Amino acid sequence: MRKYPSLNGKFVLNTAINAVAGYRAKLNGFSRNACLFLVYVFLISLSLGIYEVIFNLYILRLGYREDFLGFMLSLVSVSTGLFAIPAAMFCDRAGRKNTLLLSCSLLLLSFSILYTTTSKVLLAFFSIVYGVSSSLKIVTAPTFMVENSTSYERMHLFSMYYLLYTVGVMIGNFAGGNLPQIFTSFLDINPTGPAAYQLSLYASLAAVLISLLPLIFIDSKRNNLVERSAAFSTLFSTLRSVTIRKLILVNGLIGMGWGLALPYFNVYFDIVLGASPEQIGAIFSLSQLVMMFTLLFVPILTEGLGKVKVVALVQLASIPFLLLFISTSILAIAAFGFVMRSAIMNMSNPVLSSFNMEIVSEDQRATVNSLIWMSCYTFVGLSTYAGGLMMAHGLYTLPFLLTCILYVVATVLYYIFFEKMEKKQKIIDVSV
Repeated sequence: MRKYPSLNGKFVLNTAINAVAGYRAKLNGFSRNACLFLVYVFLISLSLGIYEVIFNLYILRLGYREDFLGFMLSLVSVSTGLFAIPAAMFCDRAGRKNTLLLSCSLLLLSFSILYTTTSKVLLAFFSIVYGVSSSLKIVTAPTFMVENSTSYERMHLFSMYYLLYTVGVMIGNFAGGNLPQIFTSFLDINPTGPAAYQLSLYASLAAVLISLLPLIFIDSKRNNLVERSAAFSTLFSTLRSVTIRKLILVNGLIGMGWGLALPYFNVYFDIVLGASPEQIGAIFSLSQLVMMFTLLFVPILTEGLGKVKVVALVQLASIPFLLLFISTSILAIAAFGFVMRSAIMNMSNPVLSSFNMEIVSEDQRATVNSLIWMSCYTFVGLSTYAGGLMMAHGLYTLPFLLTCILYVVATVLYYIFFEKMEKKQKIIDVSV
């Protein structure tokens, strides 16, 4: 009888050791700019981790319903998507460093107002400003990493980007879950009111402010100015590409599924499962911890299976855990489903970002990245509002079910569209 290797503890340990050793070897090749950028990413993610746990609950504690919360979150995503192309043009003209500095400054401004005002108009307007800030960052980050790395360490740089982001969000999640209780205890604040949540959000602003420092010390590379007419010419020529249109379609479907459910995990934990802020923060932190471990295996998996297969496998594997999350009223089981879904699904992020940038020409990277994110975030925004409306009418599980369907469709299309393309690309790389 033929024997197959078993997935025992020793195998997993050896694989983990090899993964860490691979990172250490590739880390030595990271440029100074890349290292400074990673410090910035870590600091920003600390703030976003606190925001992720607390902000939705804070808005609900102010007395607003899920439909207004959904409207605010949709404004963030839609503005992120619609501003993506202008952000790419600005990035090409102003340079990567200046674009990141502007993004960070707008984030600091928008968070300061969102955490202070109770005006519906100002909450809506600065949700848009937050979206513009996000658009500048997500358009610039992959292009910056490609331009400040070589093919030798690029996949590891992208993985390290998501790894440090995950660590920062994990710490921020934990802090966000515990800060309200700390402020309530020491300042004698009403535990059911918004004040403790507001103070917790204020604490996150310090990380955003400090994150400006590493950006200041990044060396600006000489930027070849792109004329506006040339930028539009690049945009229209890019849109004529069948490959780009396929990327836009797949990312639009992923964005639609993302927006329906993902912004509302903390709301579901809070209202449906009755979890406390401390429990939500602990669960979110645990998901980031597990995700951090799984991200170490991404380069190994891509080398063995290829990027497209890895993306398809992990996205499909995450769906049963999302179904488990909404099929139980037991908090521990729901938390397990949430943690596993987040860890497995997010393994695809560095692979998608790297693959998207590698299959297009250098002069198209910023434009393609903007088009992908425009498609993704526009649909995120529209579906986020739809998800908020569903929850406001008591349909708390429906958005998650629709997300599962959309993810399956997007994953199947992604595999059909790009699996053969990746094989052809490998043959070309080997022949060169």
